[in-house]
Amino acid sequence: MKTGTKIAGITLSLMLGMAAFAGCGGGRGSASVEPFVNDYDPNREYNIDFLGWGDAKEQEIYKRIINDFMAIHPNIHVSYDASSAGEYLTKLTGEIADLPDVFYLPDTEFLQWVDGGHLLNLIGENGVDEEKLKNVWDNAVNEYFYNPETFQLGRSEGAGMFALPKDQGPFTLAYNIDLVNQRIAANRLEDDEEVKALFSHQPVTWTVFRNAMKKLLQGAPSNMYGVPYYELEHAVYSNNAEFFNEDATVSRLTSPAMVDAVQFIGDLCTDGITPKTGLAMNGDGADNMFFQGNALMTFVGPWDFATIWDLDNFHCDLLPVPYGPGPDRQYNTADDGKSTAFIGSMGYCVAYKTKERGTSGASLMLAEYLCMNENAQRKFYSFGQCVPNLKDMAYNEYVPDSLGILADEGHTDPAHRDIFIEIVDGFKDENDKIGGKPRILYQTYFSTWRTNLEDAINQSKLYTGEQTAQQVLAAHEPSFQASLDEMSGMLRK
Repeated sequence: MKTGTKIAGITLSLMLGMAAFAGCGGGRGSASVEPFVNDYDPNREYNIDFLGWGDAKEQEIYKRIINDFMAIHPNIHVSYDASSAGEYLTKLTGEIADLPDVFYLPDTEFLQWVDGGHLLNLIGENGVDEEKLKNVWDNAVNEYFYNPETFQLGRSEGAGMFALPKDQGPFTLAYNIDLVNQRIAANRLEDDEEVKALFSHQPVTWTVFRNAMKKLLQGAPSNMYGVPYYELEHAVYSNNAEFFNEDATVSRLTSPAMVDAVQFIGDLCTDGITPKTGLAMNGDGADNMFFQGNALMTFVGPWDFATIWDLDNFHCDLLPVPYGPGPDRQYNTADDGKSTAFIGSMGYCVAYKTKERGTSGASLMLAEYLCMNENAQRKFYSFGQCVPNLKDMAYNEYVPDSLGILADEGHTDPAHRDIFIEIVDGFKDENDKIGGKPRILYQTYFSTWRTNLEDAINQSKLYTGEQTAQQVLAAHEPSFQASLDEMSGMLRK
């Protein structure tokens, strides 16, 4: 991720609601970077609240790991509560006047909450263990730094750290191994160079991706697709395109690279590789299509394998996302895109009000345990919850399964889990072809601009080929630029 990214606006997400923040002691610019003061006393009993989200499986995982924490620290009693992902932010916002001691916060909501003064800075002489933090993914740690004086995200002079990373969520393509093999055999594609390249586990161009998918789907049932939908950010990021300039003040919607990224998604629909629902087919609908054998591929994160491992006779592996030709629209030139997936993230936040309650030290201990404890991280990856936060565990243990933990449980999929780690560790040098970036909403307060853009694409005639991406984006650009103007104008006030 880029550090020092300028905040684009100060309006709160509609999902959270400005009124909830304005009436509860939080307001723009009220974040504090005063050093963390550890109030933990080993002779005192603590009762702390922890709020998360997740399905029954994830909640059970967290209960087990929290019980491990309490066994180590018998004087700290953790009350764990959770909701579904769709209800979580509503629940959390409803408790904003008296927040739980520790809670999840998505990176896409981080700006509103930190700038509103609701999160405690975790750095100080007796704060987070910064030596241990060096073994956590750099991009994950940097995401939760913020400087309220300069309104900058990321590490900078005077910035505080307002969350510990819960996880890194590399989101890439997975393919149904048996179904793909059936399509290869049915169309006699064993020696086809483009098909072999697609499943080489190395990045391929958009051209190869489209051609190989069309060959695989030849003669397939009418309800079978290559992929249920295609992630907008993956297309944009993998073509060296941008939604807006660095400080989110100028639209880049009609730049050649952005137009081509959206056109690629439209072409997948007109090719029959994705349904005509386009970007709208995501979430459970996409998962069900994939699990039921009606899609060769879909997008997955590490957390999906907790579900996949429970499916009977279902085997899948990972692929890096394909890449585009870049702004000059020609492959094999210096500005070619690279395979770039978005990385979702959440933080473990400690409420600012724990200072008043005298629970900040115990709360930080829980957040540190969940983020950095080796035993906890080992259990998280073995349960299919996430890839390890710890770099050495990811490289030396998770990828090679050096302890045999995954094999012992029969969890050998995905064989190429190293692709998850390649996404998380970013582009290390110019020869590295696989990496990842945070979701674009991490950079802005508004979420509506992103929703409106996707709605404009979905409601257009792009997916039927009756409109081009250039036409769709040019029509939407005035509204898009107005959103950027509103955000930057509010920042100047």
